Amino acid sequence: MGNQQTKKGRGDNAFTSEELKILEVSFRLANGGNTEKITENKLVESWSSIIDKSLAQFIANFLFTQTPQSSPQRVSTHHHSQHIGTIAFHKYAEPYYIVERGTIDEQIHFIQTSLGNRSTEDVDLKKLEMYITSLLLSYLHILKTQNTPAFDSWHKFGYHCNDRSAQCFAKGLVRHLCKMDTDSTASTDDLEKWLQVNPTFLIIWRSVFSYLYGYAGNGKISKLGNPPSSQILPVQEGLPFGTNYTPILDIPHVIFVNSNVPVDLQHKWRFLFSSKIMGESFSTMLGKLLKRGPTLLVVEDEDHYIFAGYAPHSWTLGPNFIGDDSAMLFTLSPAMRCFNTTSYNDHYQYLNLGQQTMPNGLGMGGQFGYWGLWLDCEYGIGQSSESCTTFKDYNQLSKRKDFRIRNLEVWGIGDEPKQGDDSDEEGDGTNKRSILDKNLEDRVMLELSGRNMHSDGLRDPELDL
Repeated sequence: MGNQQTKKGRGDNAFTSEELKILEVSFRLANGGNTEKITENKLVESWSSIIDKSLAQFIANFLFTQTPQSSPQRVSTHHHSQHIGTIAFHKYAEPYYIVERGTIDEQIHFIQTSLGNRSTEDVDLKKLEMYITSLLLSYLHILKTQNTPAFDSWHKFGYHCNDRSAQCFAKGLVRHLCKMDTDSTASTDDLEKWLQVNPTFLIIWRSVFSYLYGYAGNGKISKLGNPPSSQILPVQEGLPFGTNYTPILDIPHVIFVNSNVPVDLQHKWRFLFSSKIMGESFSTMLGKLLKRGPTLLVVEDEDHYIFAGYAPHSWTLGPNFIGDDSAMLFTLSPAMRCFNTTSYNDHYQYLNLGQQTMPNGLGMGGQFGYWGLWLDCEYGIGQSSESCTTFKDYNQLSKRKDFRIRNLEVWGIGDEPKQGDDSDEEGDGTNKRSILDKNLEDRVMLELSGRNMHSDGLRDPELDL
């Protein structure tokens, strides 16, 4: 059908026979059983029971706008768009095709028209934030409706999503489009690059549209397309029942952090420590933290700022920095930002106790006395400096450089490491465990009190914590 197909909607040859059956059911359902053309009001009303109403309206903006271009090539045009009163099936199905397997130009045209812009105009970042917010709210509504194991594992412990955290999530994604924090627009070239390097947006986008067009009524979903296999909301494991636990994070915070950790670790978060459940104790925290594989420390300070540090290596006690360049720091509230490493230094993870001439506590980034994130061994005291050369585009995580801890959590990221899996920091890969390591909390208490275990001299040096 060539260009004519694009003007009037995609022809049948754009879809498999199975897709056509599913899409036709979707169209009839949206149109109250009617197979004729559908109006904008009818479509938005119908879709608002499946996805966020704002997203339904964004999609309708595209469907009911007649653009002067027969294909969404980004060439200059001064023609005005026209509103269409009704659309038929093939136009109705076009958004699914574009999101699932459209070209990058088609996807940009779709987003821009949904936002009320021409393809050639700069992207209005405020509108894009609103689009992503409505997309995330739709995605989480779908996960809740489907009662997915991942969503349920968080929701039953009081993890939710509110408009504010969804908006912060959207701002966090859009920030990568800004050359300056004050930018209000971005070019279509910047949008193209952003789409190509932002898997989080694409995963949510494809998942929502696959569900929307596969919805067959009465909670039934037909498998449509190839929904992304990546799981950006991990399964939560290990939080105990029967406590007065109140989450520090919302579900959008979890998704934001998880989408930045290595893909092979994104499937699971293991609860290790909460100051609300286990008490305000540095030794208790370290007893749960040491040698547990990659971890995430989440801090809420007394100013209610929330921030985190991802440590890719198991924590061990010692005078040297450990870790690798996959370490990250995050601000999560009042804004969501991720800070990846620079090549300036390798000060990724530091943990030491019982020293008179070196800092005693846990640190990530920066240098002694000027930390990206520091938790002192005297529980409750922390620091986040104004600058940190270990992490790119770093901003101070806490409101004040020297902060007080209100809440602290530790999560293991990915599966629990098997004994011997986690290579030790000397590089021989053995990571043998002594019987003396069985009660790590007792050992930490001895270190904190300034006493060494006499039996330390009985083991080989490379077996030290």
